[in-house]
Amino acid sequence: MKLNFTTQKSDPTNTKAIIFIHGWGGNKNSFLPFIKNISLNNVEWFFPEAPYLIKDASSVSDNSRKSWTYKKESGKWEINEPVKLFDNFLNQEVFKNYNSRNVYFIGFSQGAAVCYEYIMGINKSLGGIFPIGGFLFKDSKRIQRVSAENKKTPIIIGHGTHDDVIPIEKSKIAYNRLLEENANVKFHEYNGGHKISMNYFREILKVING
Repeated sequence: MKLNFTTQKSDPTNTKAIIFIHGWGGNKNSFLPFIKNISLNNVEWFFPEAPYLIKDASSVSDNSRKSWTYKKESGKWEINEPVKLFDNFLNQEVFKNYNSRNVYFIGFSQGAAVCYEYIMGINKSLGGIFPIGGFLFKDSKRIQRVSAENKKTPIIIGHGTHDDVIPIEKSKIAYNRLLEENANVKFHEYNGGHKISMNYFREILKVING
């Protein structure tokens, strides 16, 4: 199995890559409308799609709602399989063509959890990591999430103050855990619910354009 994905290029000779990781119930097309309002030069956008179909009563005939993990018979969430798939995607499609320091990750909701539990631990120095409206799968001080290579990587956490899907406290917990690891992390809260704020996005564009 390989991750399905789509891309958008701003220029034939792009020097930077942005990986946009969608949330629970999303897919590779979820944020295509959003980036139409974003002007960036020399950037290739990658939109990987979660591998697991969400099956519930409201989506029996809907094959577009995906998740980055699923609960096994043991009651535990599958982690190793999606990590392996994401590793293959990054190594074959992204890091082969871009210097890792020019690769940036944006994760929304469950996609932000992917940033916390996987992306920050990659053994390559990344350009920036931007989790939005997310949460930690496990809130444990014994878990080290940030690799040595990414201790200086800019991490900007964003969360809406009126998020009624994932409370802002979830991001504050993640922020404090990363501070304890001496990560280069900032917290940006904004008015609004479970969505991406353009004010927040302007902050991360400063890092990408820097």
